[in-house]
Order: sequence, then C-alpha cells, then structure tokens
Amino acid sequence: MSMSVIKEAKTPHREFELDRAVLFSDAVFAIAITLLIIEIKLPHMPEHLPAGGYRQVLHPFLMEFFTFAMSFMFIGTFWKWHLHLCRFLQHYDDGLIHRNLFFLFFIVTFPFSTASMMHMSSHFMLPLYIYLFNLAGCLAGLFWISYYIFQRKPGLAVVGQHTEKELLYQRLKYSFLTMTFGFTAIALAYFIYPDNQTIQNISFCLIPLLIFFNHFRLKIKKRNTLRLVHIGDKSS
Repeated sequence: MSMSVIKEAKTPHREFELDRAVLFSDAVFAIAITLLIIEIKLPHMPEHLPAGGYRQVLHPFLMEFFTFAMSFMFIGTFWKWHLHLCRFLQHYDDGLIHRNLFFLFFIVTFPFSTASMMHMSSHFMLPLYIYLFNLAGCLAGLFWISYYIFQRKPGLAVVGQHTEKELLYQRLKYSFLTMTFGFTAIALAYFIYPDNQTIQNISFCLIPLLIFFNHFRLKIKKRNTLRLVHIGDKSS
C-alpha cells in the first residue's frame, strides 16, 4: 500500500518538472525575440536635407528593420516547432534536458548574430557566416530533440499519433539538412571564389531551392502516409 502511495505522489511532481522545463524554454524565446528590437534605432535626420536624400538616410534603417523582421520570423517558427514537439511529451530525462539546452543556446545567441548582420558589408562577410551558423545550430537542436523523442526514447512521448510524429520528425530533419547543405555551399563559394560575385550570388539560391524541393517532398510523404493510414483503417 505504501509503495502505491509513493508512486502516485511522484506523478504530479514529474508533471510539474516537465512544465518548468517548457516554461523555461518559453521564457528564453520571449527574451531573445524581445532583444532583437534593441539594435533598431531611428536614423538622425539632418535639418537641411534635399528631397532625394531621405532614401539614402533611411536605407540603413530599412535594412536593419528587414533583418529584425527576418529574425523575428525565424525565432517564431522555431518556437512553433518546439511547441509542437512539447505537445507530444509526457515524460523527460537528462538526455532531453541537455538537448533542449543545446537548442536554447542558439536561440539565446540569435540577437547577437542579428546585430552582426546589421553591420555586414561586402568586404566583411563574417556576420553572414555567424548568422547562417546560428540558423543551422537552431535546426540541429530541434532535429536532435525530435530524434531523441521519436527514435531513441519513444517512451518519453505520448502513445499513438504516429502519423503526426513522423511528419514532424521528417520536417525537422529536412529543414536541418537544407540549412546545413546551404550554409556549406555558401561558405565554399566565398572561400573558393572570393572574387567571383556571380558564383557567390548563385550559392544563395541553393537554400530557397532546397526549401522548395523539401516542401513538395514533405507534401508527397504526408499524402502517402495518410493514404496508408486510410487503407489500414479500411482493412481493420
């Protein structure tokens, strides 16, 4: 009788610990996404500025705001995928905590890499490498978490919903591979052809092409998976 009481008392405690881990992650996302805007400042407007000079003065500000909006979109997408992963969790262990901290490390560094991008020039490409590496690190962390939950330790996830789990796992895997291959291609283009701007520009097209390809690949996989589930339901 005493053993059953102890077992029942542990359950809400474990649920509270899991909630703490998720809430901690949400707090990190909220702080990181808020810090993005700190670097954005209105430009100083001279008193006597010709009509055509506004574009020149506002151009740096608009580029900074575009970089902020792009980073906001990335962090928002990562938060959405992280939320979807947490939706399947019912338990946790140290391995999951360590992988989640690895992922959050790259979320925390996002304001820094975004601020670096705002000071990038054609003669100083290091901020771009930092930014792309940050993106790849976030996607690597999400994929690592999904692999651990769905492949290595499926007991951490709720029972059932195999189709949703598989589709989310495949989405994170393809996203990680897309950014990794894209980042590698861009880095090689700048290192091997430092003076060839045409090849450098072409290397940037690889990432959207891979995203477009993987989008349709996932749609086909989703359709085939749902078809198999429908056939299985009919046969049963």
